[in-house]
Amino acid sequence: MSIFIIVNLISDSHCIIYIYQVNAYVKRLLKVDREYLTNYLLITLAFISYKQIMKRSGIIFLLIITIVASYPVSLFGQFYKIYGYQTLEANEKELVYWYSVIPSSDMIYDYFGSYVGRDWLMAHSLEIEYGISNKYTVALYADFEHPKGEQFRYIRAKAVAMYYRFFEKSERPVDLAVYAEYILPRKGYNRSEEIELKLILEKDVRFHQVILNPTFEKKISGLDVTEGVEFVFNAGYYYRGNLIFQPGLEFYMKMGELYNLDPFQEQKNYIFPVFDLFFGKKQQFCWHAGVGFGLTDLTDNLIVKSILSWGFF
Repeated sequence: MSIFIIVNLISDSHCIIYIYQVNAYVKRLLKVDREYLTNYLLITLAFISYKQIMKRSGIIFLLIITIVASYPVSLFGQFYKIYGYQTLEANEKELVYWYSVIPSSDMIYDYFGSYVGRDWLMAHSLEIEYGISNKYTVALYADFEHPKGEQFRYIRAKAVAMYYRFFEKSERPVDLAVYAEYILPRKGYNRSEEIELKLILEKDVRFHQVILNPTFEKKISGLDVTEGVEFVFNAGYYYRGNLIFQPGLEFYMKMGELYNLDPFQEQKNYIFPVFDLFFGKKQQFCWHAGVGFGLTDLTDNLIVKSILSWGFF
């Protein structure tokens, strides 16, 4: 039996959050277990005025965390985000909670020596960023996974040694930044350390923004150290015409080794309709979320992602 809940945060009609939990229909659509769909909220539609967001940002932020934290998740090796040109200001801090879900997948993967399915595998990440200068940011991550029927476990640490932007915004025809990350997996989960170098190319035309993230990945230890450099090409389009709600479309393409790219059907490619929702008195909170659809045979069928961030000095 479906559940329909209305949470009225204020007395007027400008701030009503409608929460739906859909049971039988979503079960048929995604072909997943009933027990999971019975316990989690699947669709949240928020219609909130700017004035009420400013007054009740703390309540809304906690509500979003509650909804997201109750939702099961799965990821295959990485979280999904397009990195923009803008870095933190000097001495600015940012706390980020990453959360993603794979409601539908035909794939399996190695989880501490056991091959498990990725349907409803939960993936979380906690991140802290720090602005060393107005152009240079560093960060630390701790990643966790929880496959269905398995234990919740820490899987890896990641360190962003360099997130650096060149020049000032719009000084050049294309805004340019570079991002370098070191990945240290937990023993038993993965035997290979990895480094990742990402170029960030951003262009704004009025309210329209296009970002390209050509990325190079290389394993530097373990049995896979002889593998070549992997090439990943990610891109995003965003409409920035509103200060509160900004929709977009993202593409993620994991294309294989750089010297011998895989045919399209052997790549891991996704498309994500996404949005950014900003709130707080100074818009210090941001909720980035989207739904991803696998485009090739080696991808998960459906992914839901959520990234909550809080910037402060």
